[in-house]
Parts: sequence; C-alpha cells; structure tokens
Amino acid sequence: MGGWHGRVRPALAALPAVALLVGGCTSPPAAPQPSPEPVPTTRAGTVARAEVGDRLTMTAAVDRIITDTAFVVRDEDLTGGTLLVLTMGPSAPAPPQLVTVRGTVIRFSHGDLTVRYRLGPPEPYRAFEGGRALVAQDLKVWQ
Repeated sequence: MGGWHGRVRPALAALPAVALLVGGCTSPPAAPQPSPEPVPTTRAGTVARAEVGDRLTMTAAVDRIITDTAFVVRDEDLTGGTLLVLTMGPSAPAPPQLVTVRGTVIRFSHGDLTVRYRLGPPEPYRAFEGGRALVAQDLKVWQ
C-alpha cells in the first residue's frame, strides 16, 4: 500500500505544474493584421497599355461634351490626362460630373466612326485621331 500511494502522490502534485507549462507553451492569439492598402481602380497608363479590343472600366470626371454621343473625361491617372468616350446612349453627362464607364478600347478614327456615332466635324477630335478611345457599353453618372 505504501508503494502505490508513494508513486501516485508525487504524480498528482506535479499535475498543476505540467498544466501551467503546457498552457505557457501555446502562443497568444496573433494580433490582427492591418488591412492592405487600397488599390486604385485606374492605374497610370492603363489605357496606354490596353490593347485594342480590351475591356476597360474607369471612373473619371467629364471634361467637355463634343456631341450627344462623344465626350471627353479627365483624370490624372490617364495618359495625357484625357480620354475620348463614345456612347450610343441617350445623351452624354455634363461637366464636371463623375462617371464610371465600362467599355471596349478602340483606335479612334474620325473617318471610320463619324457616321456610326454621329460625330460631326473633325476639328474637336484632332487630338484623339489615331489614339485610344473608349466605346461605352455601360455608363453610370454619379450625383
């Protein structure tokens, strides 16, 4: 009887110390990680890197209206600061409204597009001739 009790008591006495050691070996919960930096939706030069036929979504301010189906947006992230947008919608938004345009990148040619988009005389489009433009499939005007 003395032999069995002599071995159990020291083991029971050591049990709280073992529990403390095991508990101390676990690491505390990880501190919450900071949120990643927000990524801009339009990176500098996005239109310049886009290939003709690529889909592009961008948000920018309306700079000027050329016709009901053609307007220019301005944003510091755009190569050259401006981009021509062509739309078949009812009418273009007014400056300086903010718009989000989802569309297809094209190479602008006044001669090829004038009838389809009712562009009018070529003078207002000279700066865009041969460059990238965006044909809008979806246009959202922010109030």
